[in-house]
Amino acid sequence: MTDSAELDAGGGDGSVRVVGTAHVSADSVEEVREVVETERPDVVAVELDEGRYRQMQGEVADDLEPTDLLKGNTVFQFIAYWMLSYVQARMGDRFDIEPGADMQAAVETAERVGSGVALVDRDIQTTIQRFWARMSFFEKLRMVWELGLAMFGVGGEPEDEEFDIEELTDGDVVTAMMEEFRQFSPGGAEALIDERDAFIAHKLVALREAGHSVVAVVGAGHQAGIEEYLSNPQSLPPMEDLVGTESGSRFSLFKLFGYVFTLGFLAFFVLLAMAGVRQGFLLEVFAAWFLFNGVFAFGLAKLAGARWSSAGVGGAVAWLTSVNPLLAPGWFAGYVELRHTAVNVGDITRLNELMSDEETPIRDLIGQMLDVPLFRLIAIVAMTNVGSMIASLLFPFVVLPLLGSEVGGVNEITQLMLDGARNSADLIVGTLT
Repeated sequence: MTDSAELDAGGGDGSVRVVGTAHVSADSVEEVREVVETERPDVVAVELDEGRYRQMQGEVADDLEPTDLLKGNTVFQFIAYWMLSYVQARMGDRFDIEPGADMQAAVETAERVGSGVALVDRDIQTTIQRFWARMSFFEKLRMVWELGLAMFGVGGEPEDEEFDIEELTDGDVVTAMMEEFRQFSPGGAEALIDERDAFIAHKLVALREAGHSVVAVVGAGHQAGIEEYLSNPQSLPPMEDLVGTESGSRFSLFKLFGYVFTLGFLAFFVLLAMAGVRQGFLLEVFAAWFLFNGVFAFGLAKLAGARWSSAGVGGAVAWLTSVNPLLAPGWFAGYVELRHTAVNVGDITRLNELMSDEETPIRDLIGQMLDVPLFRLIAIVAMTNVGSMIASLLFPFVVLPLLGSEVGGVNEITQLMLDGARNSADLIVGTLT
């Protein structure tokens, strides 16, 4: 049985009854129907935002804008969103129930008995963005790695372990699970659990103070936090602290590496010029940099299924973006690809179906996934960027030694850079004095 609790109206004339469910439990579905039919409240509040509600109703899922997938960390946020969706879908397959069936039952029963429906969860885009921003770099790596292993069936099938799904609504079990996740990522737990508890509680308090009788259907993991806020609404954080995007940590190892790399790239050419190296050699180095980056970015973009035009644009700008941490060639390739490709987050369902096929070889599976427009777009963006990064890292060790033979080898290039530094220092000192 799912846990439920009814709380007094507090300062208002209404009441709220919180029903905690397991999103992939048939018993939870029956419990929700029974409670709503018995209570016949004014309002049934469900743990959904508008985008997920419309998707549940069979409308085209457009809760993620395709162009947003080309911006910064949004690609990785989407991958995390997809992976979490896949894990829930697999749980639903195992227990032979559609994920979110509890929310669907709440909505349908509310409509049947004449109750209103209130969507009280925070927008999924906001939650995933804040969740990703609050996690540390190593937490992100670990999460993507472990979920990736689960998706591809590597290292066993943890979801196939024997356990009673109804234990997921037991208070002690849920508390233990939440605490385990909080130890893994305190910041992520705050965005995914605590903030949503407060957001949902804000909505429920408003309904209660408006005089409505409410049955709130939420995941069991949120029940305790929401009930605490309903009992002590004065402890709720301001609503403005729970919405909007999260900037995350200002310090980033990737950004630091990018800026250092940019400065090193510029210093390389400036110091050689100050050492009196002929311009023809500098042009040869630049041309090699352009071609080497372009070939890798273009090649990996085509490998991901990019059109010739998209791969060509990504390859053409790779030389510049590889020395600028604020840009990435994958963005440019992705924007060109979007002119010819219609994508939608409804493709997630198709991806989950493909991933659930355990008979298809990995190579064939990847090919089928690349046929899904949304996955192909993300793959093109990621692979173009990876190609440019690989070329940038290999250039000093593969190409530069070949070019350096014209000036006496790599050691001589180092000496020339030192000479350039001395000449620059002498010029600065002479100018100042």
